Amino acid sequence: MKQPTFVIKAGPQALARIRSEGIRQDQFRVMVGASGGPKWFILSGLDRYLASEFFKGRQKPLHLLGSSVGGWRMAAHASADPYKALTFFRDHYHHLRYEPKANARIVSQSSRDMIASFIGQEGAKRICSNPVFKLHLVTAGCRGWTGVEAKPLQLSGLFLAATANAMNRRWLSGFFHRSLFHVPDSDAPFLNLRDYPTERVPLTPNNLPKVLEATGAIPLVLEGVRGIEGSRHPVHRDGGIVDYHFDLPFAPQTDDLVFYPHFYSKAVPGWFDKGLAWRRPKPEHYSNVVMIAPSPSLVAELPYGKISDRKDFVELDDETRIGYWQKVIDAGERLAEEFAERLEHQRWDEVLVSGL
Repeated sequence: MKQPTFVIKAGPQALARIRSEGIRQDQFRVMVGASGGPKWFILSGLDRYLASEFFKGRQKPLHLLGSSVGGWRMAAHASADPYKALTFFRDHYHHLRYEPKANARIVSQSSRDMIASFIGQEGAKRICSNPVFKLHLVTAGCRGWTGVEAKPLQLSGLFLAATANAMNRRWLSGFFHRSLFHVPDSDAPFLNLRDYPTERVPLTPNNLPKVLEATGAIPLVLEGVRGIEGSRHPVHRDGGIVDYHFDLPFAPQTDDLVFYPHFYSKAVPGWFDKGLAWRRPKPEHYSNVVMIAPSPSLVAELPYGKISDRKDFVELDDETRIGYWQKVIDAGERLAEEFAERLEHQRWDEVLVSGL
């Protein structure tokens, strides 16, 4: 018997609604995109299906929340032609090549060039004024040594941040604050966050390119981003530092659901929590979340038995990496095809899993 290409993990509220109503695009008020770099390729087919079919013709506002690569994905969904933007982003990222000793300045310039091509001349205006797909991006505002480019000091700041975070997630705020950039007319249910020190800043056509750069500015790999209009923080880095896979009340006290295409079937709150087995999101935050993730059987079929990740840049030569990533993209297309087929017939029993 053919194994499913994906699983759906649903919180109690979401599970009850799927079992009684199936899955419809109008059930969702929020869509989430996590940090993860090239891990996104396994979801690229699903993203393009969502843009071209699932959310096609939608009139009800959908609040998009993303950090790092998830932020870029959500920006594509808010663009004038989401399918085209997602395809461009996938193809550009897929074929990236760096010289063996490329430094943070070179990698950052590559990121800026990609963003300029990605959003185009008028794209920032369209994204910031989209009446349906309302964009929200997270960055990490740096404090102290974490905002310095000199590697010894930055490393010291990151080490201290990781140590503080291991003891108490809120202590990470001594080194990074959350900056939540939002379209000016947002009424997102997660806008007034109180779980962690957060500044709210309106997204504008002027600051959007820098915010997109900042949300993916991985420490030590890319330069911090300076001078973002409207923010109190002088330097910003990757939003995944604070919100890697998110531990937030996405849509509290509502009947609406949260759509979360994810490359894993579990969520890790922040970047420094990856090695902390005890640090997991609060169950109540995921009660109304519908998480779609590649199935273990699909991942096992891939080269190296894993989805693509950032280590591939270092561990594989360019030709091998690009060929491998194509296989991940192809697997993601199969995932999207199966999702479309199951959606048509509302056949979810084989893939629906309780709990997150």
